[in-house]
Amino acid sequence: MIVVRGIGTGPYVGVGQVRKIERDEDLLKLVGGEIVVVSRASRDMLSYLHRAGGVVTDYGGLTSHVAIVLREMKVPCVVGTGNGTEKLQENTIVTVDGNTGNIYQGFMEREGKKDTSLIYLPATNIKVNLNVPEIAWKVALLADGVGSIRIENSIIRTGKHPQILLEEGKLVQVIADAVRLIADAFCPKPVWFRTFDIATDELKRLEGGSMEPAEKNPLMGLRGIHKDLKNPEILKAEFNAIMELIEEGYDNLGVKIPLVRDVSEYQEAKKVMKEVGLKPHRDLPVGASIETPSAVFTLEEFIKDGMDFATLGMSDMAMCSLAVDRRGVRVAKHFNLTHPSVLTMIKTVIETCNQQGIESCICGYAGSDPDIVRWLVKTGITSISTNPDQILKIRKVVDIAERTLIQRELA
Repeated sequence: MIVVRGIGTGPYVGVGQVRKIERDEDLLKLVGGEIVVVSRASRDMLSYLHRAGGVVTDYGGLTSHVAIVLREMKVPCVVGTGNGTEKLQENTIVTVDGNTGNIYQGFMEREGKKDTSLIYLPATNIKVNLNVPEIAWKVALLADGVGSIRIENSIIRTGKHPQILLEEGKLVQVIADAVRLIADAFCPKPVWFRTFDIATDELKRLEGGSMEPAEKNPLMGLRGIHKDLKNPEILKAEFNAIMELIEEGYDNLGVKIPLVRDVSEYQEAKKVMKEVGLKPHRDLPVGASIETPSAVFTLEEFIKDGMDFATLGMSDMAMCSLAVDRRGVRVAKHFNLTHPSVLTMIKTVIETCNQQGIESCICGYAGSDPDIVRWLVKTGITSISTNPDQILKIRKVVDIAERTLIQRELA
């Protein structure tokens, strides 16, 4: 019997006893294998949730950071149930089906098909998004590089706000140690480091988080490069970590600047990079993450300033253009990655990059959606960065899409 429905975030299924998390202290009581039920899941919970048999939330969407990381960790997860904390009773046995989004009472078996695909080698580069550095060595042979190192998870696992780590003299080392694991596993394949992009509500839960402002809509608030530029010492620490690795001999690193609104933010970030001794476009490739309509329509200015690659974030692009909080349950039905306005902007960026000989790469959830990936290949995307568990599947999808295009041209 289905007890509650939500949005499934991946192909994994878990069975266990319900454990409701109402206070932070409840996380300390987790033994492992429980079905964690919580109103909202935040990044700082991830160090505990990786032991869970499954995770169910009242709020959140498919593209939320927690949902993406749990999928990477192969933890069954259903988000956006609306009332899971009310419907699911403590200590009862339930089955969480991350594929369908259903939570069943008791134990329910579901047959799954294993992906026995060969490793396809399409012309389009198939990269990977990485939140957990420790799994880099497991996927390095399957991917053509890393489209996005999301270092935030490594910071949050320390339990401390970046400013506290900075004051303790530990921030550079925490970043360098995490990125080194990935750069080493993938060398000589390209690895792109994304500077911090953490919403204020997630930082508030960390030690020292009280310094963060209270925002009613954090995803549209102080985040991305705008936030880093407010505290350039933290941004300098990020760049110092990258410089340390370059000095160690890692020559496969690149830096991308997230959620840029206009070229002035991009220029300011590169100015800070130069202040720590890094020469953009000479010491390493530098690009921008095009996730806002304003960046799309001023793309030529970024190119004139120097841009080695452009990554595309369709989730934030949809959120900004449709005025929909992608974590909001009440407006979830309006969040649409394939809305004509979103696709038009994505197509504009891809075509402009192709005209200028600049690599374009889709990152985030869209890179794991077969239908969106087929459209991206048809549109001319250069590379696709997908989730770790989707690399083989997306390789196959892209290879077939490319062959189909060639056959149509020859017909």
